[in-house]
Amino acid sequence: MKKQEVYDRNYIVSKLKQLSHKHNILNVFNDFLSMAAYSISNSVSFNQALENQYLNIINKYEKDEQDLFPKMFASLINSLNPEEFNDVLGTIFEELELQNKFKGQFFTPQHICDLMNEITLNKDEVIKAIDTRGYFSMSEPACGSGRLVYSLLKFMHDNNINFHKNVYIEATDVSNLCAYMTYIQLSLYGANAKVICGNTLTNEVYETFYTPMFRIMPILPKEGVA
Repeated sequence: MKKQEVYDRNYIVSKLKQLSHKHNILNVFNDFLSMAAYSISNSVSFNQALENQYLNIINKYEKDEQDLFPKMFASLINSLNPEEFNDVLGTIFEELELQNKFKGQFFTPQHICDLMNEITLNKDEVIKAIDTRGYFSMSEPACGSGRLVYSLLKFMHDNNINFHKNVYIEATDVSNLCAYMTYIQLSLYGANAKVICGNTLTNEVYETFYTPMFRIMPILPKEGVA
């Protein structure tokens, strides 16, 4: 009897390694992220250019290889914990040692991110901001895989604050790979966010993505992101 496959984070790792027998593993991971990001974005705001990019990527692979990508995406969804707001993609990225050391791609450990938010955030102040202007905002100028932002979501969840409609997030990273990781997981967690691939220091913007929740229930800060 054929062993039934389990669609979890281990499935993603195993299939990335399987595809690396024929393709560069970093390119495969980047292709997986790109197609996931384009699919999520186009599900709520269709863009033909993104669709064309998606097709250009998927057509690089054989049919049996193509079939692995939606299964990896399903595995990602199954692996995300809406109680803990874990960083599945970032941990896979580190486990496979795909980081670019020359670009300083070293992600802050999750427990440090949690500590930073515990020190910085105050429930009463968050509620006051929401009552005063309708939302609480966060700007992350070098988001990496998004761990500091997921920690923020956990803080809101643990304090019974509706981050879907009352928290606006703007996250930026110069690496498109990092921006995609953050965008995908923020989207799947239901965050109201704008994710930018760009250089925070020079104000250059290469790509901008809005999460589905932002499209459905947009928060439009009048004063910019605090």
